[in-house]
Amino acid sequence: MAEGSLACRLPSARSQCHTGAVIEKRETGLPFTTANGVSFHYRLEGATGPTVILLHEIGGSLDSWDGVVPGLAKRMRVFRYDQRGFGLSEKTRATYDIGTLVDDLEALVAALKLAPPFHIVSLAASSMQALTFWQRHPEQVGSFVFCNPAPGVDPSRADALNAVAAKAEGEGIRGIIPAMLDKSYPPELSDRETYESYRGRYLGNDPVGFGNAFRMMARTNLISVLETIARPTLVVAGRQDFIRAVAVTEGLAKKIPGARFEIIDAGHFMPTTSPQALLALLQDFWKDAR
Repeated sequence: MAEGSLACRLPSARSQCHTGAVIEKRETGLPFTTANGVSFHYRLEGATGPTVILLHEIGGSLDSWDGVVPGLAKRMRVFRYDQRGFGLSEKTRATYDIGTLVDDLEALVAALKLAPPFHIVSLAASSMQALTFWQRHPEQVGSFVFCNPAPGVDPSRADALNAVAAKAEGEGIRGIIPAMLDKSYPPELSDRETYESYRGRYLGNDPVGFGNAFRMMARTNLISVLETIARPTLVVAGRQDFIRAVAVTEGLAKKIPGARFEIIDAGHFMPTTSPQALLALLQDFWKDAR
């Protein structure tokens, strides 16, 4: 077997090959590290520039950002990872709270020696992590981007989220597809290959990990923290988001002093359904970032 052919088979290289030759290597180093007692799968891309942290949605993975990262990595250092219980990160069993997820982020930043200020992009419920990190380390935050944010759950909705968690654990991820993925990601929002790839990864989620994340979300409400943000902030709503209406996202944006609000043609999982539109916004928002 040719050396180039072997390189094509190494997942850690993430190489694209043509006629047996490696023509691109997107990252170097090991793709796994242990932080806060858990094994995490991550990627660190881009050689220089401001540090961007991408936080994926519940049910997603670092792959959710595939369409956005290449453009950002041209002038920024981009860090993304599979959160505990998702993707290729360790499938833990103990329940946790939002503080645990931020402990994970802190430990990863330390392990990889990432330097602030951090430009943090969150999607849906991962906005809770971004806000908790802000509460702990405001001096380390350079800016925020909230995509279809879900910063808090009203106590009246907690039982419904706990029921989703129980159904996932009892029936598997396929049992919650009609109530969850079918509503948040109708197939017509992207090309067929993108949709099927996302759906396949979604079905591959660990039911216990999914349940733990939903129970964490059910116990968390950080909406009041929005008004304390004192950094440049971009809030993005998806015009085709059938989970979180544009008006709801706009209302959250108005709670953040001086926040910029934008609407794009996108679904709930906008980095997957509309990566180029989101990338254009991010590049414009960060054109002067340092």
